[in-house]
Amino acid sequence: MAEIKVAASGSPFAPWKDPAAKPHLRLVDVVKDFGEARAVDHLTLDIFRGEFFALLGPSGCGKTTLLRMLAGFETPTSGRIELDGQDLTRTPPYERPVNMMFQSYALFPHMSVAKNIAFGLEMDGMPKPDIGARVEEMLNLVKLGKFADRKPHQLSGGQRQRVALARALAKKPKLLLLDEPLGALDKKLREETQFELVNIQESLGLTFVIVTHDQEEAMTVSTRLAVMREGKIAQLGEPREVYEAPSSRYTAEFIGDVNILEGHVVDPASGLISLDAFDAPVRTGRAISAAKGAPVGVALRPEKLVIEKRDDAQPHPENVVDGVVEDIAYLGDMSIYRVRLKGGGIAKVARTNRVRLGGQNIVWEDVVRLSWDPQAVVPLLD
Repeated sequence: MAEIKVAASGSPFAPWKDPAAKPHLRLVDVVKDFGEARAVDHLTLDIFRGEFFALLGPSGCGKTTLLRMLAGFETPTSGRIELDGQDLTRTPPYERPVNMMFQSYALFPHMSVAKNIAFGLEMDGMPKPDIGARVEEMLNLVKLGKFADRKPHQLSGGQRQRVALARALAKKPKLLLLDEPLGALDKKLREETQFELVNIQESLGLTFVIVTHDQEEAMTVSTRLAVMREGKIAQLGEPREVYEAPSSRYTAEFIGDVNILEGHVVDPASGLISLDAFDAPVRTGRAISAAKGAPVGVALRPEKLVIEKRDDAQPHPENVVDGVVEDIAYLGDMSIYRVRLKGGGIAKVARTNRVRLGGQNIVWEDVVRLSWDPQAVVPLLD
């Protein structure tokens, strides 16, 4: 997850929590229709200066259409888009202080890497010495210094994507839009570039809006993220908030891995829930805003569960269930256990592999006991 940014005052960077803070980018009741299909549905959103904001969601949820409206490549059917208080709703792309890195590379095949990066700067009339310095800076940023004279067809897909990123950053726009920018990079380079993006964004004071379906990428780079569904925002918040306190089954299932178990409310005041898959009630540690007997789902993240052999398990006063290990996946840094619960159903458990070449004492068909803290339980009422 991205490091917590700190404002000049020394306090955590969170302008969205300040009622007096003015948004840098505003979308007001934006609608976009393509014939009878509605891609963006009455969406209102404030993004603040210096944010690295992520639009996250599955294909067809409207996130790329929204990004294209910010760039000026699509015009809203209704609503308003403002940047620094200026209405950009119908301003053409070339008159906006906005740049965009496309999902496709869109590089000039006849130009070298350096010329591709320099192209926009030359069109803006930047002095040649400044262009050279900026291009060198961008090449170093994306680790392509030795490829400056190559043509795009002489590069790998990942290298071409990095050239496109450098070109988008070179003009230092007020707002940088990134459409799935790291999809072509290998895992190690993608992880490195995520942090480089954050560092560049902070050092330049730019506002970034990234569109991605990669949850880990969104969680790593963003100050806040919006999970989109059918043209609307299903949940908006800081990455930790959205992950730890999903507001719906949709968000809980889309962000990270989760066990969702169904049941009904036993005692709303004490947060007691009876789950279909358990033979004992579950306590949430908080009151539930639902009537006794109301249906409710429970979200439990796999890493919040503790797994022990039943015969070795420590005594727990509440929130325990027995089961049998059906599958184990060894992932290097952790192991994933699929446990058939005593009351029926499957629970997934994640356990860190803290000991090298040993200590993995739970195997297939073992009878185990799962336990968890009441605060790990997230009731879902929709």
